[in-house]
Amino acid sequence: MTAAPYGAFALVLHSHIPYVLSHDRLEEEWLLEATVECYLPLLQTLERLSLQGIPAKITLGVTPVLLEQFAHPQFAARLLAYVEQKTRAAQEDRRLFRAGKDSAFARLAGLWAEFYRRMGEYFADLSGDLVAALRRLQHKGMVEIITSAATHAYLPLLGLDDSVRAQVAVGTACYQHWLKRRPRGFWLPECAYRPASYWVPPVEGVAQLRPAARPSLDHCLAAASIQYFIVDDRQLKSSPPDYARHFALRVYWVDGRDATPLPRVAMFARDFATTARVWQHDAGYPGDPLYLEFHKKQGDSGLRYWRITDRRATLAYKQVYVPEWAFTQVGVHAAHFVQGVRETLRAHWLRTGEQGVLVAAFDTELFGHWWFEGPQWLYEVLRRLAIGGDIVLTSCSDYLDRHIPQQTVQLRESSWGAGGDHRVWLQKETRQLWHEVYQAECDMRSLGTLVRGRPLDALLTRVVRQCGRELLLLQASDWPFMISTGSTPDHARRRFSSHYRNFRHCLFLAEGVCKDEPLGEEAWRLFEEIERQDSLFLQLDPHVFWPQPQRSEHPAEVGQRHANPARTRKSQQQAIAPPGTS
Repeated sequence: MTAAPYGAFALVLHSHIPYVLSHDRLEEEWLLEATVECYLPLLQTLERLSLQGIPAKITLGVTPVLLEQFAHPQFAARLLAYVEQKTRAAQEDRRLFRAGKDSAFARLAGLWAEFYRRMGEYFADLSGDLVAALRRLQHKGMVEIITSAATHAYLPLLGLDDSVRAQVAVGTACYQHWLKRRPRGFWLPECAYRPASYWVPPVEGVAQLRPAARPSLDHCLAAASIQYFIVDDRQLKSSPPDYARHFALRVYWVDGRDATPLPRVAMFARDFATTARVWQHDAGYPGDPLYLEFHKKQGDSGLRYWRITDRRATLAYKQVYVPEWAFTQVGVHAAHFVQGVRETLRAHWLRTGEQGVLVAAFDTELFGHWWFEGPQWLYEVLRRLAIGGDIVLTSCSDYLDRHIPQQTVQLRESSWGAGGDHRVWLQKETRQLWHEVYQAECDMRSLGTLVRGRPLDALLTRVVRQCGRELLLLQASDWPFMISTGSTPDHARRRFSSHYRNFRHCLFLAEGVCKDEPLGEEAWRLFEEIERQDSLFLQLDPHVFWPQPQRSEHPAEVGQRHANPARTRKSQQQAIAPPGTS
């Protein structure tokens, strides 16, 4: 044990599921599976550490669209019904295995039944309120929760600055509404960043969308009082100046090259080599032969009873899962990971004399869903780092409070996707999607021109709000991602088309109300069905989609604003929070 820590370790988990409630039953299972297999076990892990006096200090990203689903009045009942159904399925599997004299499989079926029973009881102990549980953990200092774009939109490719601002504003307002404080950190969807630049639309055919000078994303975040975001260290290392590629274990100010300055935004970089030990397809821990096989499932129950055995083997050759072997291996892999963290931070300390920060960022859904043993691995890693004394567990905000950035980086336009650019989300198969996104953005702007200057009565507010909800859902990065990767392209196209069709219908109604045109009962019945199905962001401020008139500042005010950035943040918070939020 050293006299002083070598550095700090910041675990960042990014949680996101697109809006699936009230849609297809199989879609809903994505959310319910992730909650039972990932989110509830993660909360249990944090509470377990807390009882042992270990402040985990993780940074937990929860997208606004996921928060809204947790808070939905139908969520708790559907989750409990799902847990009950899976418990019965496991019990039926056990009965069949016993009848067939398959004692090893019958034992595993009993363990599955117990797993679902315990998750159901734990959820009931939380009163079915995951949002309140997250709020309590943040209040206790176990986690720092950060926000993201409202529906996880791929921000650099959105067609209008109004849309970027709306995604950020709705995301921060949703966070404040449910978690009762302002967010400090922001997860850029897909770690996709854009500096200030002259932007040319990547698709043609939208007459109202023209090339234009666009502000940087950090400028948009600063306007919403966000203090930091996270990228991949490969994005940092390819950005000027040269020192950035050699000192990735630092926190930096971002220079987005904007003409109009705002309070600076900081940037943390995910350490690629460290995180690759976990998620790398060929050599990552979750692919160990002893761990539970994800892809082979039992008949109607969909439960898993086999171990990976050999990654190259077909599913027919998978062998029965042995939990004791798997969870022994968890300790081995946790020790290996912790040793790697220590070596990386110690090497940085010896080379620079600095106590660096190593950021390991993952999708939360890896731990428990894709990697069943993942929550136990997280527990072992955090426990071992906490008791070692040579590494400090930290949230990103805690680290930023203690280590003010000393250098600035000009982050290049990039993402953490293949190729480090936009190609995963923008390619031949997705161009038509982007064309319709851009058309919807321009139509929403035109609606603002029509609405502006007239009072938003209850009916018009209701219709315009649903227009905004459908536009936000249309912009989700999930749809082009699913198409480009070939994971569930038909589903993505169907959902995208549904939201675009819904948007057009709500736009038609809004324009009709503005023009005092008669609208038939069938049109309103369809509208009510759209409202029922896509009922999120209930406090949505319709004006968030339209730019507010800007008054010119006196030069003395500009100087005062830069002399007192804290005061500027306070005024920005008051300006951007929509009515009805605390």
